Amino acid sequence: MTRVLHITMLVLACSMSASAASAQTSSTRKLDRDGLKLELGPLASDQVRAFFLGRGFPTKDVEHIVTTGCVFRSAIGSAHLNPGDPDVTVTLTQWRITSAGGGTMAPRTRAEWDVDWKARFVEEDAATAFYWSLFPTEQTFAPTDYNWGFLSFGLAPGARFNLDLNWRSSGLPYTARMEGLECGK
Repeated sequence: MTRVLHITMLVLACSMSASAASAQTSSTRKLDRDGLKLELGPLASDQVRAFFLGRGFPTKDVEHIVTTGCVFRSAIGSAHLNPGDPDVTVTLTQWRITSAGGGTMAPRTRAEWDVDWKARFVEEDAATAFYWSLFPTEQTFAPTDYNWGFLSFGLAPGARFNLDLNWRSSGLPYTARMEGLECGK
């Protein structure tokens, strides 16, 4: 339990630092509609390096994250404020990234990264820290609930892309598009 609390506090601290840096570059994007409240901001390569080196990753694996991860900080939750309002469900595997080249894919999830870490023989402590730093693959939010975590879009530093979001609220599907997102450099 202590390890999870420690990791959560570190993610929060990094998210707050990244939030301040992102606000300065005006690259933070927000959405607040149809029950979903979302904020995204890219992490610079040096922020990603510092965070994951501090979690015990070897340099070669940190560079793997930097060059293939396109890591964003996120705050995602319910925009509903009243008890009895509907839940909001977010499933990252239903989101779609469209890169400048036209290819589409879902964000990289905890399970996909776990395969990488096993193949690269990453230490369990580092892999666990990575797992808990990422936003859950699926989460349901009651009114006023929210969560923070990193999102990984599987692109190179500086890559531009559009992000198609999908979520459910009141049993209904909703969609939105965020255009012109850019991975940190």
